[in-house]
Amino acid sequence: MKKNIKLKTLRIILFLINAIAIIPILYVACFNVPSADDFSMANEVHDAFISSGFFAAIFKAVYMGIWYYLNWTGVYFSNTLTALAPHVFGERLYFFGTWIVLIMFTVGLCYFLRQLLVGVLRLEKHLSGCITSVIYFILIQCMPAGSARVESLFWYSGAINYLFMFGLGLLWLGFILKLSLVQNYKKYKITVLSVIGFLLGGANYMTALSLGIISVCVLVISAISTVSGGAAPDKQIAYRKYTVVRISEGLSGLKVSVIPSVCLLLGLFLSMIAPGNSKRAAESAYNPVKAVLMAIYYTFDSMLGKWLNWQVVILIAFLVPLLWKAAGRIKRFYHFDHPLLFVSFSFLLTAASITPPIYATGSIEAGRIQALFYMQGMLLMILSIGYVCGWIRCVINPAKKMDEDASEKRKPADLLKDAFLGKYASGVIIAVGAAFIVFSVLAIKPEPSVFTGTLAAADILNGSATVYKNEFNERLKILKDENAKTAELSSYSVRPQILFFSDITKDENDWLNKAVAEYYHKDRVILKD
Repeated sequence: MKKNIKLKTLRIILFLINAIAIIPILYVACFNVPSADDFSMANEVHDAFISSGFFAAIFKAVYMGIWYYLNWTGVYFSNTLTALAPHVFGERLYFFGTWIVLIMFTVGLCYFLRQLLVGVLRLEKHLSGCITSVIYFILIQCMPAGSARVESLFWYSGAINYLFMFGLGLLWLGFILKLSLVQNYKKYKITVLSVIGFLLGGANYMTALSLGIISVCVLVISAISTVSGGAAPDKQIAYRKYTVVRISEGLSGLKVSVIPSVCLLLGLFLSMIAPGNSKRAAESAYNPVKAVLMAIYYTFDSMLGKWLNWQVVILIAFLVPLLWKAAGRIKRFYHFDHPLLFVSFSFLLTAASITPPIYATGSIEAGRIQALFYMQGMLLMILSIGYVCGWIRCVINPAKKMDEDASEKRKPADLLKDAFLGKYASGVIIAVGAAFIVFSVLAIKPEPSVFTGTLAAADILNGSATVYKNEFNERLKILKDENAKTAELSSYSVRPQILFFSDITKDENDWLNKAVAEYYHKDRVILKD
């Protein structure tokens, strides 16, 4: 007899796997130390805290966000939070950066998927939880190895600017989806969403542009649905011949988010016209058309090549039966009529996210950019796979849409069926899950970087994280010695793969050295041989 997995049980197992896998990441962060921009961008705020206390540091961070807007780059919200780094209040607090970023990303992703799958698509909560857990594991644990993990999770200046903003953006979208489902809502919720939207307009340009495109779509959908809904009956019939009108009417609930969308676009516009940007625009690497074409190429190459390592491929194979089950439930309420449109939109939205860095620098090699590119692209690719599964199910076995009354009158046998994955799907899950476990066990020992959590555990167990933190503490004794105006620091004897970003050099005129010297009020900082 074939095993039929209970979705609630599978959800609990997948949740526990994610919880166990994230523990080494949170723990190794306790051994992390600031570097590079952590010193240069937080210097003034650190001075304000030392001289005047906590609230003075908060006001100084806001001031520095404005200063950077006028003199360097328009991402005012990102710059403010970058200046307000945890180590400003004490180097021992640096680990809070990783914790804050991971919490925001986790809450944002889970809330967004819950509102999308359970709220909008009416999926059963345990099946939604299973899908969310697998996606979360793919995004965090299977993130490209190397600088992507360091810069998006452990280097505060990169993590707060990119992964934190991505998580906040998902949370914002989740709230918009929730409001689109209710008839009556409290006005303050729109105000809060509008403020968050305006702040996100001043986030990194990858996130801000992606949300800006979604906001434009919201405004277009709202305009079309308003015109169509207010037209005479005969004109409504004529309008509905057009696909864009039918889609807009189906998404008419998004009209509630017009003001937050406008606020986000206003923030993005202010970010783009920042005086600081004009000083950098002359240094742009490519013209806009070439940047767009290169972004499309990089997205195609990544989605169908670089990202598809054995871990991701097996986990997507694990996810497909869950998405197939979900599609069977969703098609009772929605038909998957536009697979090409959905997949194309997802692909182009991913490509749009990397167009700004390509235009500005001609490269997306920075780890923080690679990480966010992977996060957004992989999430949209998985949602596209789910949409295609739904389209195939509708083609194979068309079903009439179920209204609310029919949904409430479903038989107990139908409800019990929803609680289980199904015998054939369960067999696939068990086989693929077993294969994943075997491959992981074989791969982790020779190559701990297979997963983010295992690499973090390796840096803890081999002692490199502890040595790294201890050697930084020895440096602090010299840097905080008020009697010494020249700080001669020893090189780190270890460089933990999951933690190390950069260090000072032997050139005392290097900007890295100057940043540390200015932060700790030294005349110069030298790296000893």
